[in-house]
Amino acid sequence: MPLSKASKPSIQNVLIRQHSSPLGPLWSHWTTRGLQQLSWEPPAKDHARQATLVPDEQGSMLDTMLQLYFKGKDVPWHDVALDRTGWPPFAGQVYDHCLTIPFGTTITYKELATLAGNERASRAVGAAMSRNRILLVIPCHRVVSTSGKLQGYSAKGGISTKQLLLELERHGQWPQHLFGKE
Repeated sequence: MPLSKASKPSIQNVLIRQHSSPLGPLWSHWTTRGLQQLSWEPPAKDHARQATLVPDEQGSMLDTMLQLYFKGKDVPWHDVALDRTGWPPFAGQVYDHCLTIPFGTTITYKELATLAGNERASRAVGAAMSRNRILLVIPCHRVVSTSGKLQGYSAKGGISTKQLLLELERHGQWPQHLFGKE
């Protein structure tokens, strides 16, 4: 007997994967265009029961890259295909230039604004960074104020997480002293 429409399994256009990190599980959301989101926020619905048309090769590659990153290694994030759907033009330029910030270094919001074509758009850069939906891969944690102070980080843990990530990159190992473990 054929299945009724109501009993057919639902096929999704998004693949959701969980990845481990020292700060708790990361969740990647994939479309057929690439990585759409990477964050510490759990998905809104149960991802385990969803069938998808999205291939998982990139998700497996990201899992390996994240493991290396959290061991203090510089990884080739540029190998990850990104789904740029919905990026406003200026934010897209900001994200593209943010992708080029070298591992273990920082630049200022003003420097990033200049690279994106508008040296007076520091606040717009900050707004784009706060809406970055692909953490770590688009390394918004590497963007600091003109004074060098850490400002805003919309991910779990806020500025503390930003500091941890920068310490990891600068020293090539997870900064145990920041966890209170010597």
